Formats: sequence, C-alpha cells, structure tokens
Amino acid sequence: MLDAGGGYALVPGGAAVRDGMGERLRRACGVEARRAAARAERPEGIPYAARTASEVIRIARVCGRPAGFHRLDDVLLEFHLSRRDESSGPIAALLAPLDGRPELTETLRTHLGERQDRRATARALGLHPNTVDNRLARIAALTGIDLTSPHGTALALTALLLRQGDGPGAPPTTGR
Repeated sequence: MLDAGGGYALVPGGAAVRDGMGERLRRACGVEARRAAARAERPEGIPYAARTASEVIRIARVCGRPAGFHRLDDVLLEFHLSRRDESSGPIAALLAPLDGRPELTETLRTHLGERQDRRATARALGLHPNTVDNRLARIAALTGIDLTSPHGTALALTALLLRQGDGPGAPPTTGR
C-alpha cells in the first residue's frame, strides 16, 4: 500500500529487505525512500509492527538520519526516549524558547544528528562553523540546556523527539 503520504508493504520473511526493495522504491519515487521493517509473527501483530516501523522512520527523520533503511536497533535509545509519560510535557517545553526560530531548531537537530561535530553541522547546513557556534550558544542561552554535557545532549535530543507533532500514537508520516 503506497501513496503520496508513504505506505506499507507486507512481506513474508523480510524478502523485500534482502531483494532490493530500496532500489525499486527509489526508481518509483525518484528519491531515496525511508524504510523500516518490523516483524509480526501472527496476523494480529501486523498493526503493531506497522506502528513500530512508522515510529522508527519518524525517529530517524527527526534525528537527521539520511533516507534509507532504518532498523529499531539503529534508533533504539531515541525510540525509548520518545515514549510519552508524565515527564514528557515539561521536557518538550524546554525547547519552547526556540518556537518561531526554525533555524535554531534545525541547527540543534542537525548538530545532534552529526554527533555534535560543528564542522559537519556547518557543511550540512551550508554555514560557517562560527555561525553554528553562535547558534548553539543562542540555543543554550534561550533554553538553559548545556549542549556540551552528556546530560544536556540527552535532554535536548529527548525534547526534540517529544516536540514532534507526529509523535507516538499519531498517524504515520511520509518518512521522507
């Protein structure tokens, strides 16, 4: 089932992953498509597997991973951090000072996706590394999150994951 918004394929035994489905989708769509697989042992497990695969794709996109095939193991920590509970609202709210500043949010997302490499972040965004530094300093000043510490990095990543409008339980995204 494929449409402009994304889709699902039910494949026995994961054959599509092994048999070049990614290349066939690229030719059909004209771009590299995001893909994920989740196993369903029984027919009643298919909806859960579909939700899991959609969530893996969403998380890979939010974290700035390039299009391609994504496994749960590739985003295991991020998957866990994006689960919602009573702490979700306050954590997501930490990035509220960035509302209306999409360039800061995109810089943060790219910086975390590039494993906090300022030069790689600058290349990915087409910026000078000093501009990246200035934006990161502005993010830290606005949010109070220390992006140089492991705790601050985990907090920022979790807040990004939780702030996405198409979070866990929402309808599937396009994955592109």
